[in-house]
Amino acid sequence: MRKPSIFSLITCLAVLATGTVCAQQSLLTEQDLGLQEIRETLANLELSSSRLDRRMLEPLGQFGQQLMDAGHFDEAHQVLDQAVQIVRVSEGLYSQNQFPYLLSRIENYGNQGDWDHASDLIEHLEWLLRRGENFINVELMDSILNLVDIHLWGVANDSPFLQSSHFRGARRLNELAIRAAIRAWGPTDTRLPEILYKQVVQDYLQAVAVEAGGKTGIALRTFSEGGYARTRRETRISYYYSGLRNLNVIRQIYLNQQEPDLVGMALAEMYIADWQVLFGYPDAAAGSYARSYELLLEAGIAASAINQFYAHPKMIPALNFITDWDSTLASLDQPITVDQDGVGTAKFNFQQWSAQFPHYEAPVDFGSNELTATDEDFAMFSFNLAGLEEASRWYRGRFKKEVSSPQNLELVSQNFNQQVDWMELENAIMDFRFRPKLVDGVPQSVNATLVYYLAE
Repeated sequence: MRKPSIFSLITCLAVLATGTVCAQQSLLTEQDLGLQEIRETLANLELSSSRLDRRMLEPLGQFGQQLMDAGHFDEAHQVLDQAVQIVRVSEGLYSQNQFPYLLSRIENYGNQGDWDHASDLIEHLEWLLRRGENFINVELMDSILNLVDIHLWGVANDSPFLQSSHFRGARRLNELAIRAAIRAWGPTDTRLPEILYKQVVQDYLQAVAVEAGGKTGIALRTFSEGGYARTRRETRISYYYSGLRNLNVIRQIYLNQQEPDLVGMALAEMYIADWQVLFGYPDAAAGSYARSYELLLEAGIAASAINQFYAHPKMIPALNFITDWDSTLASLDQPITVDQDGVGTAKFNFQQWSAQFPHYEAPVDFGSNELTATDEDFAMFSFNLAGLEEASRWYRGRFKKEVSSPQNLELVSQNFNQQVDWMELENAIMDFRFRPKLVDGVPQSVNATLVYYLAE
């Protein structure tokens, strides 16, 4: 006798208690009514065939996501598990078509804060993704890169003792994606830069973790089973060269097109300049920003349009890789406001990634909410950005030299509902780095304000 499914049981109960349901419908939200309607549709589909009918795959996947969005995590797990079973029964245990549903199950565990089960499933999925029998296609690449993002989500939300494991897992998978892409598409395919740049962002995050110290920093510095570790400086330099190498590969990809892509090369130079700023090399940064400007001119873009884009300072590292000029215009931040004296002021909003990484933006969308202005838990600061000027200060007994960081920081207003270590917060903001305002490729000074929001 076939075991009744969750959808069948729900439908039967609904029939037996029609009067009660009708009386309570007015108390249900529009979202609840929508979910109930989908439950009944799936139950009817299942009754007309079987719970392993392939026609149920797409609606099950959509329903699982809707349940997660509504916070019904237990039911979402059952729905997604059924989808995985359908794929495995109809296509085999190793079918690549199960990967999106496994990723959704991991996300569901992460949303619940159940990183023990999430990690077990991450390990299983990584084994599946690394199988040599997989067919390299867009879907496989998306699955690998989504698991990279889940690892980065875990860096900030799993146990602090497992941060280095998530960092290493993300790097391992990103390198797998790069190798697979080169094998399938070739070394000059223009889809490669975005994958390479994901690794660049990770290099920076790991460099930050090493600089911060603690167990994660020590674990990332360890290079042997005996526990031998490199110094902070050596490790940061290794990340610097790793990121710089990938950025130069990106530039070379655009150079090696059948007709060199000057805009792509210019944007690669921009990211190279940002990288030099992050690691404190102002002369190298100035040279790359100037080359970016000249390449854009050579590509036929008007100086006024280039200056319009570079008139907007940007907090770096930029988390997304811009691939063409149309995307640069779409990425423009809020325009600079000009006061009566003609002095421009740039405006920034910043929200903490998490309590574990409070002074960095979230590099992934998992577990993050869109930034919205509120009247609670924020502080507004004003400061100056003096182009690529170097600044030095002592912090926690260490001498720090920084480039394109906030100067003359002042608190304008604040409304925190919790205790805040103001000295720590101000020092964290002074650690921020910015791509400077540029005119004709030359860095300029600008005033700025930043609204700092706590993590939700």
